[in-house]
Amino acid sequence: MDLLFKMSPWSYRRLKHEATSSLRALGNPLVDSFKSLFISKVYEPYKMYDFLFRLSSSIITTAVPSRENDIGPLATLADDLHEKFSYGLGNRAILIHPMVPNQDHCRRTVDRGPSIDDKTASAHFRHFWGDKAELRRFKDGTIVESLIWDDSDPERSVIGQITKHIVHRQFGPRGQADHPNSDKAFDTLLPRQSATQQDVLRQFSTVTNAFESLCQILRAMDGLPLQIRTLSPASAELRFSSLVAPVAGNPNRLGQPIEFHVQFEYSTRWPDDLAAIQRTKIAFLLKIARGLEKDTSVSAVRLGLDNLKCKLLAHSFLDIVTTHNIVFRLRIHHEHELEILGQLLDGQRRFSGSKEEVALAVTEFKRRYTQGPAHTQAVATLVTRYPMLSLTIRLLKKWRDCHLLSSQIRDELIELLAVRSFVCPYPWATPGSLRSAFLRTLAFVASWDWQSEPLIVDFKSDLTKQEIDGIHLRFEAWRKLDPSMNRVAMFAASNIDREGITWTENRLARIMATRFTNLAKASINLANVQDLELGPEALFKPSLAGYDFVIHLKHKTSAADRKRFPFKNLQLSHDSNAIDAMLDPTQHFFNELQWLYGENVIFFQNESAPTVVAGLWNPQTGPRNWKINLRYSTVPMRKREDAEPQIAINRTSILNDIARIGINVITRIDEELSKRPSKYQP
Repeated sequence: MDLLFKMSPWSYRRLKHEATSSLRALGNPLVDSFKSLFISKVYEPYKMYDFLFRLSSSIITTAVPSRENDIGPLATLADDLHEKFSYGLGNRAILIHPMVPNQDHCRRTVDRGPSIDDKTASAHFRHFWGDKAELRRFKDGTIVESLIWDDSDPERSVIGQITKHIVHRQFGPRGQADHPNSDKAFDTLLPRQSATQQDVLRQFSTVTNAFESLCQILRAMDGLPLQIRTLSPASAELRFSSLVAPVAGNPNRLGQPIEFHVQFEYSTRWPDDLAAIQRTKIAFLLKIARGLEKDTSVSAVRLGLDNLKCKLLAHSFLDIVTTHNIVFRLRIHHEHELEILGQLLDGQRRFSGSKEEVALAVTEFKRRYTQGPAHTQAVATLVTRYPMLSLTIRLLKKWRDCHLLSSQIRDELIELLAVRSFVCPYPWATPGSLRSAFLRTLAFVASWDWQSEPLIVDFKSDLTKQEIDGIHLRFEAWRKLDPSMNRVAMFAASNIDREGITWTENRLARIMATRFTNLAKASINLANVQDLELGPEALFKPSLAGYDFVIHLKHKTSAADRKRFPFKNLQLSHDSNAIDAMLDPTQHFFNELQWLYGENVIFFQNESAPTVVAGLWNPQTGPRNWKINLRYSTVPMRKREDAEPQIAINRTSILNDIARIGINVITRIDEELSKRPSKYQP
């Protein structure tokens, strides 16, 4: 009995493709195979397919059955389209129904057809493509029929151009095709420096070339006490995942220098004290600065210190401005510091501060000098393998920023979530479009039960079952150590970071994780309702209704707009303009609010477009019995005449203080409780 007698060749190829994908899922230790294959809803067009084409209904109604066992005009049309698309797309597509693009060839702009000597094939080629076909002679001397597709407009994909041309050419006036919910609508949401910069690596070529040149200068520098062993990039720009790619002549994105680390060869002459090590680092940086000042490709250098409030976290750095106005930040990595911090944590060395302060320093050191460079290298490698990965990461960051989670959800966590959609895409194939990759990642965040499941990302597909079990044991240990999830809610591990808390440890972990997943659920619900008619702009529209107060900021608050100092000795040099341009007053204002009120108020902002700062009062500052030595201003309150008097945080006083602090950047402060602009005006 022939059970597949109604199957067409294209439907059999699809069945084979799905079976292969299922077998791969079964063999992946990170995949819940039963859930992936039998529970997860797979058929959701905006997530399942990379390319969607909507054809005119007149094409279907005029289709004539041509096969003996055909079930109607729809099957005939499917066979006809499959035949024509297979010929037209060639090796650009692995599968036609559904469209699975071949990432190695789908963006090719030149197609070579048959040779001029093959009259029959050339005639068929010209009949199929019409005026689009043209005879060309190539550098190797061959004269063949050819097709040239336009890639100058990043909003029009090559596959989209081909499919539209085929439908119009083969079906005549009734052949109309559009691309609902296409990458064009999503791609336009990303900031671009030039409409011709379609290739991701080309967009970041300015910063990568500048970094490579700077590394060559440093390695060739004479007079350093020790030889340079490694130079490690540790910034989103150097892993092709920053929201905006820096270009020549413009300051870095969001006021952040591009960080990288230098590690010198081993030497026993390094001191055995943290303070002395920091002073030695400063001496090294000053030596490097003097060498860079002589180079014509460097316009300015500036030495700095950060985290001065905690001596264990104090780190020196050197900001380097290239002649293209790109600012790099160089730090020195010395592994002996981690050994000393470990001895302080174990009590082997005396320390006047608390163990919590030491533990924080250990975590920060690992995050900055160990996990940061390793993460950068891993993501940069995958970006070259998956063309859509960089765009997906950047669009997810824009979504996070638009919903005011810039300061709460780290870049690296966003990157891990995006990478998971590519290296572990089941139950679907690897995404080949920005739309499908973006929505799949949001769907995962919406359905992720982070309270009972860790996120594990395997960059190289080399995690063993024992290593995965070890990550699960570490996750369970954290749940026992922190059952209320106030410190660690989302546990995100990988083959290069098995601790799982490097990018998710947060003082407000549970609140932020809940808000993050709720926003993802709302976005996916909207996508489910609108389906093919989804306008992506709706997914990026924030709601300010759920905040206790909203601080509205001035639109123009850059450092360039500020008045110059009237005193000559306080004027910044011309060469420091690039660094000065990165000093964003709105970001400094937000940091000041975090430092002053961060324990009592939860602040939210869009770092990429700082127009508002939203706030929620910490629930612990609500009405309570009177107590001395509280860390915030309070006012008395009484709910009933016969009730005991209580106190609560003095909201009026704090909002007035905020208005005074931000007098130069605030336009007004709205309180959500009153549903109207409040009296707090700067």
